[in-house]
Parts: sequence; structure tokens; C-alpha cells
Amino acid sequence: MILWVLYDRCDYEKNVFFAERLASISLEMGYDASVVLTDSMPDLIPDAVIARTRDWRLTSSLEEKGVRVFNPSEVSRICNDKHETYIFAERLGIPVLDHVLPGDEIPFGPPWVVKSRSGHGGTEVFMVNTPAELREKTDLLGDDALIQETAPVLGRDLRVYVLDGQILASVMRSSDTDFRANHGLGGKAELFEPSDGCRMMVSTLSEALGPCFVGIDFVFGEDGKAFLNEIEDVVGTRMLYELTDLDPAGILVGSVHSKMSL
Repeated sequence: MILWVLYDRCDYEKNVFFAERLASISLEMGYDASVVLTDSMPDLIPDAVIARTRDWRLTSSLEEKGVRVFNPSEVSRICNDKHETYIFAERLGIPVLDHVLPGDEIPFGPPWVVKSRSGHGGTEVFMVNTPAELREKTDLLGDDALIQETAPVLGRDLRVYVLDGQILASVMRSSDTDFRANHGLGGKAELFEPSDGCRMMVSTLSEALGPCFVGIDFVFGEDGKAFLNEIEDVVGTRMLYELTDLDPAGILVGSVHSKMSL
């Protein structure tokens, strides 16, 4: 059975360890497994793909050919567009911070957060304090821009790692120097027990979305109320390796193998 671990070249170069571990464990489980880059895909059609690319159109085209893709393309489509994520969440009754697209009336701020709808890892996220700065950043991001209310509690967010609807671990990320708490931007990280409210939101989102492996991120109000901030489709695993004894590569491949065996 042919299995691809599918990466964009740039992401692969930053995540060689995890990519190669996914492939090696898949080989140990009996798959004809290899890391495949999106810019040099073979002509053959695999049986399964562990998708570490955010290109949902590409994974959708593979699904149309009968390939089993983890995460499915619809998960990728929703999670890699924050505007679509918020629409999806609001339909489920999940609280999110107020947000608008450029050109809409802005009922909140200043300050404002301007972010890329398709960005990840805290990149292309800006806090702005004046209308001039707001125009500058929205013009910079163009059609990909989203304007959002500033979280009441800055520099703190909760990443919940979820596999097949079950919480693997939760990590509180914090920064004393940046309103963004991303670990990759220098934020501190420690294991943290999520509240019952966060657990309920994770369960609701997982049941409706049906992902294999994602990270669900929450920000907080002064009263401790949690708001969904984003869902990471191609979620990074460095914090899991650093803070726990878990092997996310092995757990993910095990999940894929179970589904392929049905």
C-alpha cells in the first residue's frame, strides 16, 4: 500500500525530523512510504496521504482519485482561512473575537489586529493603533486581510492538540514582550489543563469538522472566557516533543493505519 507524507518544500526543509519520522514509522508498519514534495509529485497515485501541505485544492484532487487523505481537504480548506474558520465556529455557537473584512464597518478598536486569513505560526499578524496603520496593513495583505478585535488578555494563548477528537495535550503559550504568544516567536510554553469550557468547544469542533490531527488555539478575556483564535491544520509538534513523552509522529501514523485497516 503506497503512502505519501506530503509536504511543501519550504515546510519540509523546516521540519525534516518530523517528516522523515512519519515516513520511517509508516515503513515499519508495512507501507510503501516516502516523503513527497508538492513541487515534484510522482505520476503514480498513492493509497493514502498524510497531508502536511495546506494546499486543500491539491489534496481535494487526490481525494477525487480515490486517495485517503489525512487531514481531509475540507478540514484544510476551513482551517487555512481564518474567516472561514470563524464562520464555521459561529454556526456551532463557539465564541470568537469580533472580526470584519476590509471595507466593512469596524465596530471595535482601536487598537486592532490585522492578520492574514491564510497565515500561520503568528506570521503576518499586526497590532495597529491608528486608522493610517490600519489602512497600511490591510493594503499590504490585500484580499487576504482580516481585521479583528484585540484579545482582552494579550500575549497568552492555549494550544490544544487533538487527535481523532481526543485531546493529546494542552500547552499554554505566553510572552512578556509580544502580543503574540507563539512558541516559534520566542514565547514560553508549559503544559496546562484546559477548562471544561475549552474541552466542550474542542469536542464540538472536532465532531463537526472531523479532523485527524489538529491544534485548536484559544485566547482569553479578562474574566477567563475563552475565544477560538484559530485551528492549525498542519499543526507543529515541537512543543509536544519538548514538553511530553509523546511521539506525535507515531500516534498520527497509528491513527492513519487504523483508519486504513477498516
